[in-house]
Amino acid sequence: MKVVLAFDKFKGSVTSQQLNEAAQGVLCGLDDVNTACVPVADGGDGTTAVLAAGRQGQWVTVPTVGPLLQQAPVEAHYFLDDDGTALIEVAAASGLALLPEGQRDVMRATTLGTGMLMRDAMERRSRHIVLGLGGSATCDAAMGIMCALGVEFLDKNGRYLYPCGQSLEEIAHVETRGMPREVADCRFTILIDVDTYLCGERGTARLFAPQKGASPQQVEQLERGLLHVAGIVGDKISGTAGCGAAGGIPALMMHLLDCKLLPGGPYVLARNGMEQALDGADLVITGEGRLDDQTLMGKGPGCVIEMARRRGIPVAAVCGTIDSAFDAAAAGLVRAVGVSDGLPREMAMDPEATLMRVSRAVYQLITDLKSTSCSG
Repeated sequence: MKVVLAFDKFKGSVTSQQLNEAAQGVLCGLDDVNTACVPVADGGDGTTAVLAAGRQGQWVTVPTVGPLLQQAPVEAHYFLDDDGTALIEVAAASGLALLPEGQRDVMRATTLGTGMLMRDAMERRSRHIVLGLGGSATCDAAMGIMCALGVEFLDKNGRYLYPCGQSLEEIAHVETRGMPREVADCRFTILIDVDTYLCGERGTARLFAPQKGASPQQVEQLERGLLHVAGIVGDKISGTAGCGAAGGIPALMMHLLDCKLLPGGPYVLARNGMEQALDGADLVITGEGRLDDQTLMGKGPGCVIEMARRRGIPVAAVCGTIDSAFDAAAAGLVRAVGVSDGLPREMAMDPEATLMRVSRAVYQLITDLKSTSCSG
């Protein structure tokens, strides 16, 4: 029996690699069970580590700024491949996890720190940057990133604008003459984990700004600002599904730079050998911190499920928690287990205990399926 282990992270607790290794370890003692591990990510936090695994290169640490300039400086990391590709994620310098819940301020949050990471990579001769967008604290449509790369945003009076969501509707002129040659020569692969639009009911302000600290009035202000940005970048960009990811980061980047926008899940799985791992597989086990309807909307495990289903391979999920409204059978799962359902948050988030619960669930799942197969 060949089992493919393809876990995404349990956010804030354990990584994709840790989950795969724990599950593989508990299955290695079972007769007639062979395993293959494929780390999973979808463009969100943790994507850089998953993509960097097995690649030749170095981790680079950069002192930079967080999403709010008044907070302490951030030591952020990215991976520089020996081939010159830089793997960077927005969450490293501009992530929501960098702010306590009571300090979230999406109106003033900026992607400037992420842009500083990108600039550092270019100064180290990188000319291809892969940018994972998930987990941002911002809604600035990449104003901060572009400022770090030499672009200036001016209001109608010619005054420089601070790069944040609050400034979006005041942009009257975009000055690109200060953008260095290496920026123009660089190409960017942007990995998205949601297919959110820039504006509208399925736009980034209305869907995600509230969890980043926006009041209803601020959501409407951000929506006006993003509509203004849509007028700058044009319908082709603003009407692209995914342009609203991470507070609209693709908008100005696609307008001003050489960018390709790609779904993060399939991109990561393709580079981590998922198709090859599925050859001869009898079962796939995937999972993430929370299994819900968003899982099937571009998230890593949703991509795993889809790839396995196309090849007629059954899929089971071992997750932290499962939303009560989630229909596992309709999603194509033969079984779904929530190892932390009903537990207090502190216990549910404990890394060591989580790995133990996942290992037990995987072991029980395989032994149950083997028993059913034998009895059948």
